[in-house]
Amino acid sequence: MKFWPRSLIARILLIELGAIAVAAIALPMLLTSFLRTEASRYEQRTLESQAQAIAGSIRAGSAGPIVRLDPGIAGIYASPYDGRAFVVADAAGRTLAGSPEADLVPWRQAPRTTHRASFRAGAFVGVSLPVRAGAHRVWVIVTQDRTGPGAILDDVVRGFIRRYDPVLVSILLLLPLINSALIARLVFAVRAASQQAAGIGSHNLDLRLEEAGLPLEVAPLARATNELLVRLQTSFRNQAAFVADVAHELRTPLAVHRVELEAVEDPVVRARLRESADRLGHVIAQLQDLATLEVIAEDRFETFDARLLAQETIGLHAPQILTAGDDIALDAAPDPVLVRGNRVLAGLALANLITNASRHTPPGTAIEVLVAADGVLLVRDNGPGIAGTDPQAATQRYWRADHQRADGAGLGLAIVRRIMEVHQGRLTVQSRAGEGTCVSLRFPLVGDAAPTSRS
Repeated sequence: MKFWPRSLIARILLIELGAIAVAAIALPMLLTSFLRTEASRYEQRTLESQAQAIAGSIRAGSAGPIVRLDPGIAGIYASPYDGRAFVVADAAGRTLAGSPEADLVPWRQAPRTTHRASFRAGAFVGVSLPVRAGAHRVWVIVTQDRTGPGAILDDVVRGFIRRYDPVLVSILLLLPLINSALIARLVFAVRAASQQAAGIGSHNLDLRLEEAGLPLEVAPLARATNELLVRLQTSFRNQAAFVADVAHELRTPLAVHRVELEAVEDPVVRARLRESADRLGHVIAQLQDLATLEVIAEDRFETFDARLLAQETIGLHAPQILTAGDDIALDAAPDPVLVRGNRVLAGLALANLITNASRHTPPGTAIEVLVAADGVLLVRDNGPGIAGTDPQAATQRYWRADHQRADGAGLGLAIVRRIMEVHQGRLTVQSRAGEGTCVSLRFPLVGDAAPTSRS
């Protein structure tokens, strides 16, 4: 629907406002009807009661019925006219007794039957009650003028409705506010659980959603999510363990293969086999790195100096790079750059970028590592660049710029990207054909915290 809101609270409020509008109109009308019906019943009971009291004052006489009113009844009708009147009449319509204002009352329009009867004549309502007095039958007719000061029932009804409507509307309007507060509290609990779920990743699968405070209708969803996290965590661990086991099992036959290929007499074949073994060893190392990344946890993070990490990583790989005919240099900030993360994984990410820059560029390429004060590490080269229109695609698993080459499994930048996800950092790849490649790693800074010692 075009005007149907997506918000649950808005929907409930919209429905309640519609219900309030209907109730504010229908309830006063129904209440007025009920009150008028009850008032008419009360009025009839009062008139019948007075008619019965008057009938009890009628006695049979020798000359005809005699009416001797009880003092209490006589006092009611002896007061100034307030709309009430009575008449005791015979079958011929002669008045045997009556209140002082009986002539003002249309009592002659009252039915005179053998049974009690109610009637209405203009603004008057009344009761006609037949009474036997010896051989004669008379009728006690009691009337009430609804416009008279004694007829206050309609005024009571109108006054009640005037006071009832504002109270009713106020209560009805208060209900959405109360409901909104209650619903908002529940929605906030659900939103908090959603934010908690959004913060769960492969690096903290041990976290669970809090079920306390959630509505009973939502708690099963949280429970099911927690059970899913347990299964997912188990799956990640099994996958990582499987990959690690496979990589470990491959290392032993690979080592044997390296020894045996040295016995090959043909130098060309021996070089080709050695290159193939090196490629296989590189892929196995990458598989082990991926297996480690899937189970890394934040509690293994530490504070370290990115400058020292860059110096050590360059020092470790400089001989290999220089042997390949490339140059490497470091440009670091003058002060310590303290970042938070796993030092081993951060070094692995930087090492991947440096070795990629050397492996996938021709000899003579200049590689530069920069460490900025804002926690960004850049690896830049002046090689041929990455082929393709989207350099970020190089961070996907099994992506290779040159599909004709078979010196890797396309996992290098994918491993770096996964490391940055674990650190909640950012990996950016910029490259143009013929202008080189620049890859940046942004780690979270930790202010002035002192770096922890390496274990």
